[in-house]
Amino acid sequence: MNISLWFDNEEFRLGLNRMEENKFQVKLKDRTFNLSVEFVNDHEILLNVDGRIHNAIVCSNTTSHTVFMNGRSFKLEKKSASQILGGIGEKQVRKDVKTSMPGRIVDILTREGENVEEGQAVLILEAMKMQNEIKSPRAGILTHLKFKPGDLVDTGVLLFTVE
Repeated sequence: MNISLWFDNEEFRLGLNRMEENKFQVKLKDRTFNLSVEFVNDHEILLNVDGRIHNAIVCSNTTSHTVFMNGRSFKLEKKSASQILGGIGEKQVRKDVKTSMPGRIVDILTREGENVEEGQAVLILEAMKMQNEIKSPRAGILTHLKFKPGDLVDTGVLLFTVE
């Protein structure tokens, strides 16, 4: 299996070959490493890389993995196909943001027609007794925002669009 990760805007392509359960051969550029992995808990991993033991803590979200290891932190980014291809067509694409579960609009943090940045909170949606910031998936102009605080929304309802 091949995977690509980005660190400081530099792409690293890894070749992973599973040898046994939790044991891999990893190829990075012209080097090959033997790697074994032991999961301590959901976020902590013990890595044995060619006989050297490393304790790593990994925090992941939809766009990146942050790894804390040997007193340093590394943010490894995941990229979409359009980002990998250099953003071809990305500027013309509108992004619809829909609800994944029913909830209630608690607050609107921006207005329709305003410019928003990628990751900027647009509204707060309460679902299952938790308040969630719903963020813009990309930079652009906010359109189709037709709700007000207190409105109830069903699963799959269009909350807003970023063009």
